[in-house]
Amino acid sequence: MSDQWAKTRYLDASALVKLVIDEGDHQAVRSFFHSNINFCATSLCLAEALGVIKGKWNYGRINEEQYYSSTRELIIWAWGKKIEIDDIGLFSPEGLQAVEDLARKYKLDLSDALQLQTIMRGTYSHLGPNSASVLITADAKLAKAAETEGIRSWNCIVSELPEWA
Repeated sequence: MSDQWAKTRYLDASALVKLVIDEGDHQAVRSFFHSNINFCATSLCLAEALGVIKGKWNYGRINEEQYYSSTRELIIWAWGKKIEIDDIGLFSPEGLQAVEDLARKYKLDLSDALQLQTIMRGTYSHLGPNSASVLITADAKLAKAAETEGIRSWNCIVSELPEWA
């Protein structure tokens, strides 16, 4: 019997950007992404990643071709389901309150709090414990909040790939 369990891996905006923009610390998450399946992101994280890429283009950190090719790649992955879009619905009164409460608790922005709420209450929240969803991020504060909430997380720029990933 294999020690491998099916699990969903949620990518936050910082990890999504590293998939398509060459940064000094992108290789670990990019290699993991290309050799695995079952990735998700919230619609807000995808939009945030597209905004970060736009900012890199606007400030001359990437050129026009890099801007269009990287945004196209993320959108195609989402459209083709390599990255499934999953979230609990920020734009309902109940969803907004739950996300805002979590954001205030850990001093996170709404996008990061939505990511955590989605892992805890979204499509794959019923799986566990060996198949419980995990968070992949390059944001230390978000990783710490996830761990405090009982969510396994991999900070892809400071930690080695965990066995459970």
